[in-house]
Amino acid sequence: MARLETVVDVICDQRDRFPLFVAIAIVMGLLLGFSLLFLEPGTAAYAIALVDVILVVVMLVGFGGGYWLCTKRSMEE
Repeated sequence: MARLETVVDVICDQRDRFPLFVAIAIVMGLLLGFSLLFLEPGTAAYAIALVDVILVVVMLVGFGGGYWLCTKRSMEE
């Protein structure tokens, strides 16, 4: 358990950078959503865009959840 706490401490030391990454993910999501309007389903570009959607969602959940967790931890201390 101590090793997990150490990893979380190292991640939470970078908490001030998380809003930047969340903003980047939001901008990427908006641009991707706009491009999906012009792509036709079944094409290679559409398939790549769907993979990008998954990556953007993972990025949003990861950095957003990490920011929330680290903020919650700092409030409890």
